[in-house]
Amino acid sequence: MITDEYAQINGHSQGRASDFPEKGEVYMKFCTAVLIAICLFSQVLAAEPPLVIGTADGVPLSTSDGMGFHDQIVREAFRRIGLQIDIAHLPAERALLNANEGIEKGIYVRIQGLESEYKNLSIVPEKISEYEFVAFGKDPSLRMNGWDSLQNYHVGIVNGWKILEKNIVACKNLTKVKNAEVLFRSLEEDKIDLVVYNKIDGYGMIKELGLQGIHALDSPFATKDMFLYLHKDLDKVILPLAEALKAIKSDGTYLSIKRNALSQYLPESEK
Repeated sequence: MITDEYAQINGHSQGRASDFPEKGEVYMKFCTAVLIAICLFSQVLAAEPPLVIGTADGVPLSTSDGMGFHDQIVREAFRRIGLQIDIAHLPAERALLNANEGIEKGIYVRIQGLESEYKNLSIVPEKISEYEFVAFGKDPSLRMNGWDSLQNYHVGIVNGWKILEKNIVACKNLTKVKNAEVLFRSLEEDKIDLVVYNKIDGYGMIKELGLQGIHALDSPFATKDMFLYLHKDLDKVILPLAEALKAIKSDGTYLSIKRNALSQYLPESEK
């Protein structure tokens, strides 16, 4: 009896052991297939070219090395959803037209509500930052009180800034130029009386050009939330990007980047 039981147990054990090579071989083949799939997927991701996003922002919000305040925020948001970007610096109007046509896959930063005119663009519904639109001039004692306070001045703006083109209708003369450098040089050379521009960008341009005696004038004409827009081909990443931007703000990354990118450009009174 004992011998029979031993034989049965021994035979059963031998039978189970005989299954191991076959099961082990199947398992190894499965693991190999998974590893191959991961390698192939990684190669596909590595081969995927970065998305090109346009901007007309100037120093210190966007810089040629891609380390401006907005550059870093937008790049980090894309990174957090697994995408890489390259930045194309373009004139304001050209950046909008290109993004709408899909030449670049998006544009930052712009005011809310452009979708009605640029049908192929969709807004990412979490702001990148705020713009204070102010006048810059040589007389720091001048005070602005709404758009109509420009009526006695020859004013300059950058072509393609929609909020300025819409609101500056009561001035002595309006000059539109292609970029901020031409704008501030024109002010320096007294070709215009005032420029209207985003305050932070204006501080950056004054520092970059080494200009003296040009001041941001109180009070702002408007303060607007500014956004990233994407071509409609990328609509599926809009909500993930918005969530990534919220996370960047909540975990302290946003404030850290802002402090490091902007502090050297701000006057002492605004640090």
